[in-house]
Amino acid sequence: MDNEPQKRQSWMRRNGPLAGFLLGMALLGFLAQFQWLGQSAIGVYAVIAIWQRVPARRTFVLALLALGMVPISIIAANWLIAQNFAAYAFILFAFGMVSMTLELRRELAENK
Repeated sequence: MDNEPQKRQSWMRRNGPLAGFLLGMALLGFLAQFQWLGQSAIGVYAVIAIWQRVPARRTFVLALLALGMVPISIIAANWLIAQNFAAYAFILFAFGMVSMTLELRRELAENK
């Protein structure tokens, strides 16, 4: 048996994902009210994602989350925010396709 004491994890390591999720949801709620701001944030994400070679799957997950917010906004009777989330989902999906194309081109170039 191991009698080594367990290292205590830092607060950020234990609660970081939850804090990040809550911060993301707060930011998402704010961005949902101003479409131009949300589109700008997606544009910044697109540039960073291409530069850092973020997998396209992550962009598709973000598009799916934005699309999932549409019925929630409709149930909450907030049509403007539902329209914004639908626009965000479309933009993220379109960027995901561009990102996937770039990934496939890189992969083909490496295999040659």
